[in-house]
Amino acid sequence: MKKFLAIWSQRIRFLILEYFSRLSSKDFKTIKSSKTPVVLVAGIYASGRSLLPLKKFLEKNGYPVYLAPEKKNTEHLPILARRLEKQILAVPAKKVQIVAHSMGGMTVLKMLQDSKTLAKVSQVIMLGSPLNGCALGSLAFWERWRNQKYLALNSRVIKKLNSNPKINRKIQALFSQFDGIVFPKNISKLKHAKENAELPIYGHVGLILAKKSWREILGRLTR
Repeated sequence: MKKFLAIWSQRIRFLILEYFSRLSSKDFKTIKSSKTPVVLVAGIYASGRSLLPLKKFLEKNGYPVYLAPEKKNTEHLPILARRLEKQILAVPAKKVQIVAHSMGGMTVLKMLQDSKTLAKVSQVIMLGSPLNGCALGSLAFWERWRNQKYLALNSRVIKKLNSNPKINRKIQALFSQFDGIVFPKNISKLKHAKENAELPIYGHVGLILAKKSWREILGRLTR
């Protein structure tokens, strides 16, 4: 019961952030610091709103943090990857590190395969990303759900995205004890990854909203 209460309270908080909060120009500014900047990448149909609490936490710990995307992730995967590439290249630093939630992780993989950002990205922390596809993705049938179709178990897109050891060694794949959306949890593991780790967290959005998860992320960031 405690597990499900935690998951539903997180989902309610997520919905409040996404649908009732507003992003201002101030939210896209960040602190000045010598630490390696962090780019936060939202999941499918989400925006930077749901990442604001994590952004504020990391900034309090001295990290410059940038939000991506500014609008909801509703475009197709190649478009999202090109848009993210522009944002990464615009960050005024030689290196950046990325924290990506859910399908945001797949957007990052696509970007790193198709762009010049690989050298600029020092590491990627993925939170509950369906790195081997997702059972729910196999149910997508409507054209507007093309991104979900990309995420079908064992799809050609998935196999291509997770097959580059050079990219995968930059990645730390983190997932919760019980996700509820991306399941089974083994699909969030990545071959050749720098790390695959289960966090003491319940729920898919708990990975970006729970303070336990924030501390785990902070401990893995480089200075």
